[in-house]
Amino acid sequence: MAEWHGVGDRGVYRDEHQTERDGLADAAHRGDWARVLVAVEKSASLVNTWRVAGRSGWAPLHQAAWHNAPTEVVERLLAAGAWRTLRSADGERPVDLATRLGREALVPILQPVPLHPVPEADLRAMEHFLHALIRVRTEYFNVTVTLVLPQVCVLTELPDPALWFTVPGMYGGFGVRLEQERGAARLAVGSHCRVVGYSGRTHHVTPDGCVLVESGW
Repeated sequence: MAEWHGVGDRGVYRDEHQTERDGLADAAHRGDWARVLVAVEKSASLVNTWRVAGRSGWAPLHQAAWHNAPTEVVERLLAAGAWRTLRSADGERPVDLATRLGREALVPILQPVPLHPVPEADLRAMEHFLHALIRVRTEYFNVTVTLVLPQVCVLTELPDPALWFTVPGMYGGFGVRLEQERGAARLAVGSHCRVVGYSGRTHHVTPDGCVLVESGW
């Protein structure tokens, strides 16, 4: 299951992880592709991360579009698992940056290839309800860390369309899976706190709302 790194405050991650994130963000910002590729090939889960508490929300693939990186670099980032659909804080995907900046060689490579197509309006609606659910559940567990909440769109390009979101202070988190049945999409969302017995809940999130389907696990 892919991982969503959604902590928005510095000092929450372990020092070694924070150092890795900072080093990758610095290298991508400079366009130091040798260091970027070494970092993401050593730890593939970093390829879709951004600077913790940064303002842009740019992952390495966004920086590659900005710097007009060689196509070989972009292809290696994609091979490491970079998400074409990931949006920055301003809502731009890497392909949007490449298009805006005239990076003609990169646009076709960065164009998202959905393995599980869902209408954009449905994705936005489900994301709205998912974020509301996360806010309610984390408030219940007195989570005070700033969170960057998952983007539903990335699920459409994952071979296994599922994300795990660890929430510090909750002693657990959220598993989010995109399911499609008879042409209709929904999210199956499981959440729990390890130190609170029977705290597990499963919700189904559709473009029309959020429904509790199981609790007490």
